[in-house]
Amino acid sequence: MYSDNKLVLQIISLLKQFGIKRIVVSPGSRHFSLVHSLEADNSFSLYSVVDERSAAFFALGMIQQTGDPVAITCSSGTACMNYGSAIVEAFYQKLPLLILSSDRPPELLNQLEDQMYDQLSTFTNCTKYQGQLREIKTDTDEWYANRILNEGLLELNHHGKGPVHLNIPFTSHRNDTFSNTSLPEVRKISLRRADAPPEMWIEASTKLNNKKIMIIWGQSVSLTDRFKKAIDRFCECFNVIILTDKISNLHHPKAIYNVPAILSSLRWEDKANLIPDIVISIGGNYIFNNEIKALLRPAKIPHWQVGYEDKVCDPFRTLTEIFEMGEAFFFEQLSSTGIATHQNDYEEAWKKISCQIPIPTAECGELYAIGRLLTNFPENADLQLANSCTIRMAHFFPTNDSIRINCNRGVNGIDGSMSTAVGFAAANPKATFLIIGDLSFFYDMNALWNRHLSKKLRIMLINNEGGAVMYAPINKEMRKTLPAHIAAGHITSAQGWVESLGFQYIEASSKDEIDEGINILTDLSIEHPILLEVHSTTVRDINAMQDFTSSLYHPSMSEKIVNEAKNIAKKAIRIIKQ
Repeated sequence: MYSDNKLVLQIISLLKQFGIKRIVVSPGSRHFSLVHSLEADNSFSLYSVVDERSAAFFALGMIQQTGDPVAITCSSGTACMNYGSAIVEAFYQKLPLLILSSDRPPELLNQLEDQMYDQLSTFTNCTKYQGQLREIKTDTDEWYANRILNEGLLELNHHGKGPVHLNIPFTSHRNDTFSNTSLPEVRKISLRRADAPPEMWIEASTKLNNKKIMIIWGQSVSLTDRFKKAIDRFCECFNVIILTDKISNLHHPKAIYNVPAILSSLRWEDKANLIPDIVISIGGNYIFNNEIKALLRPAKIPHWQVGYEDKVCDPFRTLTEIFEMGEAFFFEQLSSTGIATHQNDYEEAWKKISCQIPIPTAECGELYAIGRLLTNFPENADLQLANSCTIRMAHFFPTNDSIRINCNRGVNGIDGSMSTAVGFAAANPKATFLIIGDLSFFYDMNALWNRHLSKKLRIMLINNEGGAVMYAPINKEMRKTLPAHIAAGHITSAQGWVESLGFQYIEASSKDEIDEGINILTDLSIEHPILLEVHSTTVRDINAMQDFTSSLYHPSMSEKIVNEAKNIAKKAIRIIKQ
């Protein structure tokens, strides 16, 4: 019988799937649940070696002879420390040694627990990967454990071989029960490389046949001529839609750019038609992160990660394949094994809804100003976007394909948007525009105290006297306290600072003033930097954005019936409780 401990079941299931059959066990009781379960499975060969130092070297000998990974496991405390010399040897011999150290829960560290010290950091400089597991109590815990185990087991043979350390917490070894006669089917993440045999590509292509395929195209992936040919051919062979945003700078007929607005508008019936069968992700971040997770996570769609990134990226918690290779090569290989199809109903379903999304109209304020600038944006100029409301509002409006758009979306911070734009402009022979909010601007205002300011730098500052995005998740009753601290309310103007640095300063508080200011801002014949400061209010701007996104959603009759039934049930429960 196997343990009823879900973490133990995950470990054993993945050890089997990764082909790790030999386990060297040193005595102790903390790892009883794991060892007793291993004893119950004939797939494993267990070796008993009392001295942990000797046990680890014993495992190295087996690896040297077989070439296969071998695991070692011990109790908690100095038992783990005794593995050290063999782990260092494995690191420099590049031997795939898997350390499964047992431990108490991490919250008990330094609380006078017996046999406990910071085990995870012991071998940091002589292992390829260190993973701290945690007990499984929730669905998130289960996903986390599965991901960490996959990451560690993949790393045994990834970019060269070497030791991996997984630290396993056990609250108690006294009360575990053993009633499972079989192991659960847990997810194994497979790593595919460019030198994979043709059979792998045929298998992968077969998985895509007659399937709805969603490509999520993130930041920092350039569409070269070779890559475009590969994507074009792939889209001929399979039923594909590409979801992306402006900062990907992808321009392709299969791509959709107003993804946040689409996802805000979806009804139940729409979601059923738009959910894919397989997701392929390339590149970095994208601005519809939360919205696409809300769509895909509940559907549990297989996810393939493509590119040279050396990290497991599992945002939808369904990653099954990592294709560690160039993106163009990946699509070339699949296209070469695919057969051209005229089926494009999946693309049509997405584009039908995309075309129905209106361009917002707004009263004077941030949404109006951003829309006016993007509508009148000069061709072949460059645009830098600051984070928060600025980049979200920019995606409500179409832009010319000649415009290159960038944003510091890696970590989504507001702290260096202007410095980045100033540096970009200094190296750019063309005009560089920046749209930025007030907190981001004043936080980074010394970016303009710079002897390398471009004469072609153009800034539109949205000054709504605080962080408008902080208002978005807060109900209206609680918003009145936000300016004091959360939204950092202020009455600061940029005029004195930018004029002292040689900028032409323009101020706008009405639609007419905004229109006039944008006409000057976009006049590329002017040979000095310009800043247009648009005055608004936080509440007006956040309400404009929320009102627009709310207006996109129109519940179907079936949704109205279900929602009404829920409201009736809630009222009935309240009456019963009274």
